[in-house]
Amino acid sequence: MPNAFVAARDALAFLEVHRLEPMAANYAFALAVVGDPNSDLARAVASETDGGLRLTARSLETLSDRYLPARPDRTAERETAVTRHADQLDALTSDAQALTQSLSNDVTAMSIDAQGWPESTALVTRLSDAERELADLRRDVARLQADLGSLGERRADPMRDTATQALTPEGARPMFAHLADQHRSYVMLIFSVADLAGINERFGHAVGDNVLSAFVANLRQAFHGEEVIRWTGNEFVLVVTDVALAAARGLAEEVLASFETRRLKLRGSGEWIGVVTASAGIVVGQGGDQEAALSQARAALYRAAVRGLGQVEG
Repeated sequence: MPNAFVAARDALAFLEVHRLEPMAANYAFALAVVGDPNSDLARAVASETDGGLRLTARSLETLSDRYLPARPDRTAERETAVTRHADQLDALTSDAQALTQSLSNDVTAMSIDAQGWPESTALVTRLSDAERELADLRRDVARLQADLGSLGERRADPMRDTATQALTPEGARPMFAHLADQHRSYVMLIFSVADLAGINERFGHAVGDNVLSAFVANLRQAFHGEEVIRWTGNEFVLVVTDVALAAARGLAEEVLASFETRRLKLRGSGEWIGVVTASAGIVVGQGGDQEAALSQARAALYRAAVRGLGQVEG
C-alpha cells in the first residue's frame, strides 16, 4: 500500500479516535504524530492521553506550539501537501474501482467455469469494501481542502481560550478600555474552580478542560449575554454594568450552588469525577481602575475560600 495512503489513513484515524475535527491544522498535527512515533511530539501525545484520555483541541494547540517548528507562512505549504494527498487518493480510488470491476468480471467467469466457486461473492465484497474506504478518505481530504481557506482564523486565536471559548485577558482589553472611556461603574466577579490541579493529576488535563467548560456554561447561563474571561488557569472574571451588586451576588451564588450539584462524569466509562466546587469574590469598580478592582476581587475570593468552598465574598 503506498506510503501516502497509509499516512493519510492513520492521520485521519488519529483525529477520529480523539474526536478532533479533520481541519487542516489538526490533520498536519496528526501526520506529524503518526509519521514519527518515536518523536518528542508523539511521546508527549502518549503522555497526555495516558489512561485512554482523548486529546483536546487545546492540548493539541499547546503541543503544536511546543514541538512543531514555527512556520509564519505555512498555509500554502499545507495546501500543497493536502492537495497532493487528495490527488494520490483520487488515483488510488480510481484504480480500486477499475480493479474491482475487472476482478468482479474475472471471478464471475471463473465461478461459472468452476460450477459455482464458493468464494467469489466474498472476494468481490471485500474488494468493494476497500473501494468504499478509499472513497471515504477522499471525502475527508476534500474537507481538509475546504478548511484551508479559514486556517488562519481557526489557528491560535489570541482573543479566545481554546478549551472554554472564554475571552483571554488580551481579548478582554477592548472591553476594559471601553469602560475606562465611559467612566462607568461596574460589578467585577472573579470565580475560582477548586482543586483543578488535583483533577488534572487524577484524570488528565483533557478532563480538567471539560470541567472548566462545564463551569463556564453555568456562568453563561446565569449571566446571560455577558462575556466570560479566563484570567488564569482556574480563574474566571466577569464584568457587568447593568446589574446591581446584590443581584450579581445572587447570580454568583446560583452558579456555585448549581455547579456543585452537577454530576460530572468521564466520557466513555461514565465514572463520576466527584463533587467539584468553586468560590467567588465580588467588588464594585469604577472607570479605568480595573487593576485595583481585580486586586480587591481576588482578596475577596481568598476570603471566600477560607470561609469554605462554594462561598461568595465581597
